[in-house]
Amino acid sequence: MAELRKRRYDVAFEGENVEVLPVERTVMPKGTENEEHSKGQTRGEREMHQIDQNSNRKALYLFIILLGVCVSTLLYFWFLQQNGFTPVWTWDPSSEPSVITVYTNFTPLQPSAFLSFIDSEKSRQTLHGVLSWKMAAVSWSWVRSRSFGALLPAGGISAEPGYVWKLLPDTTSNNFMFSNKYVPPPPSGPVEELLFHLLSLFHPQPFLQSRVHAEFQLNTPPRWPLWFTPAAFIGRLIINATDLDVKFFSLHVPTDKPLNVDLEWLTGPNEDEDMEVTITFIREMSAKTAGPVSSSAFTWTQQIQEEESLMLLEKELYQFMQVEYHNFTEAYRAASYQGQPVHSLVLWGVLGDQSC
Repeated sequence: MAELRKRRYDVAFEGENVEVLPVERTVMPKGTENEEHSKGQTRGEREMHQIDQNSNRKALYLFIILLGVCVSTLLYFWFLQQNGFTPVWTWDPSSEPSVITVYTNFTPLQPSAFLSFIDSEKSRQTLHGVLSWKMAAVSWSWVRSRSFGALLPAGGISAEPGYVWKLLPDTTSNNFMFSNKYVPPPPSGPVEELLFHLLSLFHPQPFLQSRVHAEFQLNTPPRWPLWFTPAAFIGRLIINATDLDVKFFSLHVPTDKPLNVDLEWLTGPNEDEDMEVTITFIREMSAKTAGPVSSSAFTWTQQIQEEESLMLLEKELYQFMQVEYHNFTEAYRAASYQGQPVHSLVLWGVLGDQSC
C-alpha cells in the first residue's frame, strides 16, 4: 500500500513502484506582480513616446523644407526685381485686356451608329477610340482675348459686311494625305495656335489640315487610326477691334441636318483595302463663353443676316454651291416656269458640307 505523507513543500505519494520527487512551489514576494505590470506599462509608454518624437521630428523637417522653399522663392523674386528681370512663367495682367472662360458641351455618339460594324473583330478594336469618348477633354478653359485678334482680316475690319477672307492657306489640294498617322503636327502661327487650343478642348489630338478639314484622330497604337470628322465648325465672335476685348464667342458643329459627322477607320495597314466608312449624327459639340449675348445689346452700323453669311461662305469654299439647288417640288415648279428640264441628283445625305 502506498503511504500518504505530507511534506513541507507539497504532497507526494510513495510506494513500491512509484518514485516521487518533492515538488517545490515558488512563492513570489508580495508586490512583485504589480511591479512587473508596471514595467509593461512603462515600456509601452516609452514606445508611444518614441513614436511621438519621430512624428514631431518628421513634421519639423517638413516645415524646415517648406520654409526654405518659401524663402528661396522670395529671394529669387527680390533678385529679379532688383535686376529688372521678369520670370518667364508669370503672366502680367496689365499686358492683356482680359481673359475669357470657354466652356465645352459634348454629347457622345450613340453606339447604335456602329451596330453593323461591331460584329467585325477588327472594326470593334479600332472603334474603341470613339466608343470610349464620353466627354470633352476639359470642361472649361481660359483663353486670352488678345489671341482672338488672329481671326480678324489682315487688312483690318474696314471691309463691308459679307467680305470673306481665309484664315489658313490651302495646303491639301495637291498633296495626298495619308490616314495611317496618329499625332498631329504642332501648330504654327497665331491662327493655328488658337484653333488648335480650341479644338483640343474636345480631344487632345486635333488635326487642322490633315485630309479634308479640322478633324480628330481618336486612337493610339497598337489600334489602327480612327478619324472623327465633323461636318463643319461654325462660330460667332463679338470682339472690340480697338482693344481686342472679347464680348462673346461660340463654336459648334451644326445640327440642322440629319448627318453631321464622318468616321473613317483602318482595320489593317492597306488604306485602299482596309478602310471602313460611316456617316452619323452628333447631337452636341460646342464651346462658348458663359451667358447668352443678345444682338440688341449692341448698336451695329452695318450688318447682314446669318443665313446670308453662311451662303456666302459656302460659295467661297465649294464650287458646286455656285449653282442654286432646290428640292424636287421647287425645282419642278421653277423648271415649268422657265421651260427648262430638271436635272436630279440622288445623294447619300444632304448636299453640303455636313454630309462630308
